[in-house]
Amino acid sequence: LKRTPEPVRAASSARRPRVPPFCAMVKNSAFVFIKPHAVTDKVKDLVKEVFEKKEITITKEGSIEAEEIDKKKKIDQHYYAIASKATILTPDKLAVPADKFKDKFGLEWADVLKDGKALNAMGACEKFGIDASELDKMWAACKKAGDLVKFG
Repeated sequence: LKRTPEPVRAASSARRPRVPPFCAMVKNSAFVFIKPHAVTDKVKDLVKEVFEKKEITITKEGSIEAEEIDKKKKIDQHYYAIASKATILTPDKLAVPADKFKDKFGLEWADVLKDGKALNAMGACEKFGIDASELDKMWAACKKAGDLVKFG
């Protein structure tokens, strides 16, 4: 996507400074995606309509299959702060407060790491032979039961 630059107007008035011509050349671009559950013709038309009103030009459209998104970790790169904790960093690289962990689970964080009982989301899916959707269901059940704690 590229935002159409605002027109540059030379100001002859002493009250309005002259806008340098290089300002008209500045363009930003972004990758915009519609989440899978929302991909409908109506939503795509709405996105186009809003972008047109904001003078944002769509330079390319397409679809990316789930396998490619997973293989190239496109979502992980987009949501790095979240993804780093869920899929990129291993549990030993996370800043988990040992005291809070022990208070919540009655176990020492160091022992859990040593015993290989801590997993990130990707590791949990591999170990239990499940996909992200199934892990999300398990997460929701733990949250509802009060078996989760946010450490950061």
